[in-house]
Amino acid sequence: MIKTEGLLGRPFQHGVSDCYSLMRDFYRINFGIDVPDIARPNNWWEPDAEGKHLNLYLDHYSWAGFSIMTSMRPLDWRPGDVILMAIRSSVANHGAILLPDGKIIHHLAGYLSQIEPYSRPLYRDTTVAILRHPEVDPDKLHQETEIDAWELVPKRIRDQLEDARQGTLDV
Repeated sequence: MIKTEGLLGRPFQHGVSDCYSLMRDFYRINFGIDVPDIARPNNWWEPDAEGKHLNLYLDHYSWAGFSIMTSMRPLDWRPGDVILMAIRSSVANHGAILLPDGKIIHHLAGYLSQIEPYSRPLYRDTTVAILRHPEVDPDKLHQETEIDAWELVPKRIRDQLEDARQGTLDV
């Protein structure tokens, strides 16, 4: 079951509550994996005066225990994989975690952390790499749906059962 308590609805604060911190917390909560923190200077993905920029995700993924997937075909990806995107940047500057049913959990700058469909062009068209951690078991991310069994009982039967419970059933 996907555990999202405390992960959704976070306000964005770069270096504190951002896409990388969301990923770190997601892996810790769902898989017991401690992804190391890395310093993230403001606007690290933008080129400096000399045209150089940091590429924090792709320069540090193996150090954090991930491997890069050679396939960019979504059919080869699994829940728990990290999707790296270059949004208005020449380097990967946003990360999301793939969930079942083609959704992602992520934290985009200026927004609250959330779950959304990966199929949005902003995400799909900016994907530059897929990362996988060897200790991630995608079967742990199956979504469970909680239902009230009472709602499955037809209304007329519910009404009769309620009348019987109250002693007002007319037979």
